[in-house]
Parts: sequence; C-alpha cells; structure tokens
Amino acid sequence: MNDQMAASDRAALGAAGVTHLDLGCEYRGGQRQVIYLAVEQHKAGMQVLVAAPQGSPILDAALESGLAIAPLPRRRDYHPLNLAALLRRLPASPHILHTHDARAASLGALAHLFRRDLTLVHTRRVSYALGQGWSRWKYRLGTLVACVSREVEDVVRRAGISRTMVIPSAIVLGRYARREPGNGGRMGIIGALSPQKGHAQFFEALSLLPYVPEVWVVGAGALEAELRRQAESLGLSGRIVWKGYVESSLVLPSLDILVVPSAHGEGSSGVVKEGWAAGVPVVCSDLPANLELVRDEANGLVFANGDPSSLARQLERLLEDSALGEKLARAGNHDVAAYDASAMHTAYLRAYASVLSPLP
Repeated sequence: MNDQMAASDRAALGAAGVTHLDLGCEYRGGQRQVIYLAVEQHKAGMQVLVAAPQGSPILDAALESGLAIAPLPRRRDYHPLNLAALLRRLPASPHILHTHDARAASLGALAHLFRRDLTLVHTRRVSYALGQGWSRWKYRLGTLVACVSREVEDVVRRAGISRTMVIPSAIVLGRYARREPGNGGRMGIIGALSPQKGHAQFFEALSLLPYVPEVWVVGAGALEAELRRQAESLGLSGRIVWKGYVESSLVLPSLDILVVPSAHGEGSSGVVKEGWAAGVPVVCSDLPANLELVRDEANGLVFANGDPSSLARQLERLLEDSALGEKLARAGNHDVAAYDASAMHTAYLRAYASVLSPLP
C-alpha cells in the first residue's frame, strides 16, 4: 500500500523539480537534513538543486553527494544580489522552492513574490515563537509549512498559519555502527556548545554523582570557554574529554550513555535518533518535542528540565543497572526505523504532491 501511495505521489509531481534553500553558515543538524532529503529525492529521479551562500559547508556536502548546487553571492537574506542570483537559477514551473531556516524563508518568500508560479514550501525546525510582521508573513506566503514536531506545529499555528504538516527529521540508519562493549560507563553529550543544548545542567548533574565516569563533550561553539570554567569549578576537569567537532557516527559506538539535556528550542532531536541507531541508552530532558520521541522507561529515560538532581538520578540508575540500559537501547533501536531518511523522503513526496501549484 505504501509503495502504491508513493507511486501515486510521484505521478502527481510529474516533472516538478525542487530547489532546497539554506542560508546557514555552518553544517549542523538542519543542513544535514537538507542533504539527507535531497539525496533521497535525487535517487528517486527528481531534479534537485541545493542553493546556499558560496563557501557554505552544505555546498561541499551537496557536491560530495552528487547534487547540483547554486552558490549565492551573499549570506544575507535580503541582499538584492542573492535574490537576483536565486531567481536566475530557479527553473521554469512546475517547481518547488523549499526553504530550511528562518533566513532562507525570508529570501524564499521574496523570490515567491517575483515568481508566483513557484510552489513555496517552508520547513520549521525550532520551537521558538514566530515574531510579528514579516517574521510571520513570510511563512504565510508558503503553500505549506512542514514542522518537525507537533510542538513546532503548535507554535506555527498559534501564529495564524494553518497550512501545516508534521514531518519529523530523519537520519541515515546505515551510517551508525552498534555500540561496542567495554566502554566503562562512558557518557557523552553531542551538539553545538550553545545555551539551548543544556550542557550547564548536565555538568551540574555530574557534580552530584558519587562517581563520575569519563565524559565526552562532542561539539564546538561559543560557550566552550564558559563551559570549561564551569567544569573546573565543579571539579570535573579530570573526567571531561573535550572532543571538539567529530562526526557522531564515529563517537556513539564508544559511549554507554547518551545525554540529551536540551534546555529549550528543540525541534525533533536528531541526536536521540542517532543514539537509538547505535544502540546507546538515551537520557533526555522533558521538553515536549523530546517527549514526542522518548517514552520514559520504555525507549529512554526522561528528567525534569532545569533540575540537575533529576538528571543525576537517571544517570546513576543507568550506571548501576546495565540491564536497564540494554532494555532501553533495544527499544530505541526498534523505534528508530521509523525515522530513516527514506521515510522522510516519502512524507515530503506526499506533501509536495498535495500542494503543487498547477501550471498557469
């Protein structure tokens, strides 16, 4: 039945292609999602283009994946040279312009005002409230706003935008090897060193444990110096290994516990899914978006966000009960099959088919 639906959706798309627009200067979770989706679409025979500022890491990733690219001359969303360059590269209709971050949504909406024949689709990945004025109108100009979680969709709908659909972010399951035995209880946190990722409350929780195993901090960012000072003040410096930016697939097999202490703004955690794929037990905060993925005591453990003692209790349980960790890891590894990139591709295929503008 799913294959029949996918075939029907592909037929509805006809010869339509898609341009993915992302104005991020980094290569983080959102940019990975663009590449994962674009690769699946390319494999399915769609005409795919990735547009981003020249020099952006996502363009390198696109080229490595065999995708066509459209380098833009500037990083600013409102720059006239960017608008002109994008309009020059957009093919004739039927065509979908799919934006993947807030600045790309601005540039995409402007392009749509000049090319009303385009089908404009936005993806919203964070649960922060939309601002007033253009911050909302650019999303209202879209034919559809795809939201990576129900929490994000609720935020978007509260801004008066009704054309929404929930399509969770995905991973490529084949990239992740299973966890290796004998890691000595090693814990890890993976993500940018930024306030929303919750490193500070994780460190506070570690300081409450009677024994702290080796802890890997994987990622880079503006908070590194501040977090190093915090770790030193809590007496944790000797237990923390600062790994810098490393591909998560290279790190996860060496962890016994994956901690996802997101403090705010989470959309649909890719790290949780990556941990599941590698068979690593996951402990996460109780943000609504996390709870859409993690069922406490079933496929992970949940702690009260903002309460380091709650996190410490869950960490101590996993350190003391290996059978609990194995149970959680098995359940997570089972559940992650629903979040493969191929499933995300199928969902977007259906979304595109449902909103594609007819030829003028």
